[in-house]
Amino acid sequence: MNKRLKRLRLEIDSIDEKILKLLEERMKIVNDVGDLKKDLDISVEDLNRENQIIGRLTSHSSGQLTERQLIRIFSAVFKSSKQIQRDN
Repeated sequence: MNKRLKRLRLEIDSIDEKILKLLEERMKIVNDVGDLKKDLDISVEDLNRENQIIGRLTSHSSGQLTERQLIRIFSAVFKSSKQIQRDN
């Protein structure tokens, strides 16, 4: 295999592991949010919050990802987050 390709793939693997750790950290907090929402009798789904997050991330984006790509990625994150809160 090409050495440059192998090096780039190793960099991607390292980044993927960091993303995984950050997602796991996020989901731990999501679990706590779910507990609090349950105690406060608040709905798990908060579309206004989701839109705020997308807006904030879009404004901080360097442009490597389009808004549509951000929405696609974070829709999956939101879906998993809501599932964790519901299962709690």
